[in-house]
Amino acid sequence: MASAIAPAAARRLVAELNNLLGKRVEVVLMDGRKYKGTLLGFDHPEMNLVLGDVEAGETRIPRLFIMGRVVAEIRAYETTMFDPREFANYVARRLGLRPDAIKVFQDAGVVVIYNSIRVTANGVEGAGPLAAKVSYVLREYIEAKKRGEELR
Repeated sequence: MASAIAPAAARRLVAELNNLLGKRVEVVLMDGRKYKGTLLGFDHPEMNLVLGDVEAGETRIPRLFIMGRVVAEIRAYETTMFDPREFANYVARRLGLRPDAIKVFQDAGVVVIYNSIRVTANGVEGAGPLAAKVSYVLREYIEAKKRGEELR
């Protein structure tokens, strides 16, 4: 099925959905049924979804796979404070990293440091002393954002 939206808009849609991974959402189907759960995964362009810990009225469902063709709405109740470009600048300043050591994939919501440490809104992937420092800086960054502080 060909995408009906422009490539830039499709990338932005995927970036927004990536930011919702691991967050609570409500999915409304075309027939009006509603499911609240944690967004665990999706595919693009079909928009098939995987929800975890789902509430459907009084029913609890550990995993629910929803076909994209029946989705009318996805409602986000949590948002991320993580901005990849902003975090990349912040971590570079805090840890004194060279700018060329950091790659930002804004649309995917990912920052890669030294090609070995991957940072997203969900945390830090990687091992070693630098990964531990980046993890600390990420927690510091998120806490500062929650307090509404100006990040310099």
